[in-house]
Amino acid sequence: MTMTAGLTGETPLNDERDVSVDTFVGTNGGYYSSVFESLQRGELPRWHFNIWGVFIPWLWAAYRGVWVMFWISIAIDLLAIVCLMQLVKFAPLLAEAQLNPSENATLIERYTRWIANFSSVGWALLIVGRLWMGSSANRWYYAQYSRWRINKSVPNWVSAKRVICGLVIAAIVM
Repeated sequence: MTMTAGLTGETPLNDERDVSVDTFVGTNGGYYSSVFESLQRGELPRWHFNIWGVFIPWLWAAYRGVWVMFWISIAIDLLAIVCLMQLVKFAPLLAEAQLNPSENATLIERYTRWIANFSSVGWALLIVGRLWMGSSANRWYYAQYSRWRINKSVPNWVSAKRVICGLVIAAIVM
């Protein structure tokens, strides 16, 4: 604010910036304007899904700069992949044990149980985790928009650099 602004009757110099949804999101402004308005009114159903948040949540989150969702979705996907990779590990061991079932009854029972458990947990994490990410994506994005309206250093717009960063992080972590 300048000292002369108050004396001359001029409006003070403020951080006048466009805080509209379109300026924040960069692309798909109409979709996000509608979703954010529904969230503000408390009318967005819990089962409303962001399709990109379901199918590629960590990539969508990096693209939009929603880093909390990025890290949570990476963790869920990584845990699901680790569980599902146990099938690759134990299936050959089970096949080998089944060649001589009389001597390997304990191993057959153990490998069968492990394969069933890891398979169930892995698929449940992958499916339920993706559904949760998809239903939470727009809510987290709206929270980011609310922070951005106050603090211009909060990530906004879309960024290929963030996608590349997300892909590098995912490659290192996974």
